[in-house]
Amino acid sequence: MCVAQKYKLADEKLNAEYKKAIKRTEEEETALRQNWPHAELVSLFRSSQRAWLKFRDAECEFIGISSTPSPWQGVQVEECKLRMTIERAEYFKSVYSG
Repeated sequence: MCVAQKYKLADEKLNAEYKKAIKRTEEEETALRQNWPHAELVSLFRSSQRAWLKFRDAECEFIGISSTPSPWQGVQVEECKLRMTIERAEYFKSVYSG
């Protein structure tokens, strides 16, 4: 299976785990608001995920360009994105599965 196909599957898994994590974060925010009415978890979680996506893309561009001065740079970038996406999905699964 090529990197693009693997990345598509990993991205789908990340999105599924992200949805579960959002649901869990919403539940935690609701519970916290019983004592702290202005508790804000969901917007911070979404913001952190957007920042992570920017970081992943920038990190992988750097890795791809700096590690291989050849036509394989694109493959290096995509393999990095695949690896980091799989790791993030596993992180969500481990932290937010309930």
